[in-house]
Amino acid sequence: MRAHRHGSQARPGRTSRALRTVPLAVLTLLAVLTAGAAPSLAAGTPPSHPSMVPSSPPGSPRSSGFSAEGRQWYHETLGLTDAQQLTLGEGVIVAIIDGGVDSTHPKLRGQLLPGFGIGPDAAPDGLRDDDPDGHGTAMAGIVAARADIGDPSVWGVAPKAKILPISTGAEADSEEVARAIRIAVDRGASVISMSLGSVGEATSQEASAVRYALAHDVVVVASAGNTEPGDTEVNSPANIPGVIAVTGSDYRGRFWGGSVEGPEAVLAAPGPGIRAPVPARVSSDGLDTGGGTSNSAAIVAGVAALVRSEMSGLDGANVVNRLIRTAVDMGPPGRDDRYGFGLVDPVAALTADIPYVAANPLLATPAPRPATALDAPTAAPGAPPSQRADEPVEAVENSDGPSIEVWLLMLGLAVVEGVLLGTLAYMLFGDRFAARRARRRGRTPPPVRSLANNPLPGQPLPRGTLPVPPAWPPASARPVPPPVPVDTRGWRTPH
Repeated sequence: MRAHRHGSQARPGRTSRALRTVPLAVLTLLAVLTAGAAPSLAAGTPPSHPSMVPSSPPGSPRSSGFSAEGRQWYHETLGLTDAQQLTLGEGVIVAIIDGGVDSTHPKLRGQLLPGFGIGPDAAPDGLRDDDPDGHGTAMAGIVAARADIGDPSVWGVAPKAKILPISTGAEADSEEVARAIRIAVDRGASVISMSLGSVGEATSQEASAVRYALAHDVVVVASAGNTEPGDTEVNSPANIPGVIAVTGSDYRGRFWGGSVEGPEAVLAAPGPGIRAPVPARVSSDGLDTGGGTSNSAAIVAGVAALVRSEMSGLDGANVVNRLIRTAVDMGPPGRDDRYGFGLVDPVAALTADIPYVAANPLLATPAPRPATALDAPTAAPGAPPSQRADEPVEAVENSDGPSIEVWLLMLGLAVVEGVLLGTLAYMLFGDRFAARRARRRGRTPPPVRSLANNPLPGQPLPRGTLPVPPAWPPASARPVPPPVPVDTRGWRTPH
């Protein structure tokens, strides 16, 4: 089964397997909009952070891509400058299984280890990019590109990590992917990044290779796939249990329309409009901008490298658990088909207090349950609101009705209103009702009583007096009803 790369880099006029290259004018406009929009992302996403990128030497070219002040939009969205204050990924080896990596690129100088090539069209050491669009070089750059050379806005998530290129040549099939995984494990990689895939279930060879990697404490990351080639479900090897399948998100933290979705999704990360290194044969300045879940997977692999570097005592299962438990839940509470457990959050993954687990949570994930009011998390005073993958949405914000205090207030107002209306009705219609009731009983209304001894209702009697009973007419004065005639002819049968 042939595997296609979920590529993002393409020259103008050439269509990649993910998206066409975005014209520079559109990128410039979108960069301006992003610079203003990044600090006000959707609720629950990490806030923007001030730049902490190492300064570039004098004479370095200014950023010409999707960037502002030495950063790209996804640097802002994910708070990568803050994360890199804690670690830069030292001591971690990230294997890039792709079409090879261009070892001559300035952004990757000193970042590459001797790798391995599979097949006659691959460089034996993996240090040549045989993909037509320079896909492998771009993925390596997203993980570990240097900030102190060239465009200051293009720098990797884990710039101190080392890249192990495992090349499958210009194309790859499932057998080559399975071999590449095993080779990456045997050569010391602790994170494997695969920005490629094929439609359908994984082969037994791929599944076996992934199990081999997990058994050797390796974190395996793969792109979910793009919709442009016609894919509608999560590709393999991303759909293999235990693999972190990464979908795409946009600059607002929302689900990116170019990404596939499915129940195998684990995390989401920025996908479109990302500038990365490419070979000079692809772009004269060695940089190109594009979109795809390839970018998303490389970003998550870089974050995994940061966690492995900062918390070297964690095993792979707990690295995965930390990534998914600190993700920002952007969809329905819990895991969903678009975001998986949520948008990756590098700072939280490096700082949050997460309990240890005994096994990879992706191998035995319980079915999500609906959130209840009892699940609402308790935040510390003054803490910024954040929505984690293991925290349901707070009940107060999503309440479907008034609180108990409002109900009590409404009930009290209703009682007072009822009393006032009853009093008003008695004052307006009380005497009229009494007269009508008396007429129905065949009696005339009582005469008007003296106010001296019979005050109006509600007024007190004078001291020492008793109420005067009403003066009813004597029995002799009452009218005598006429006699009822009696039919003496007997009963008549109706016709």
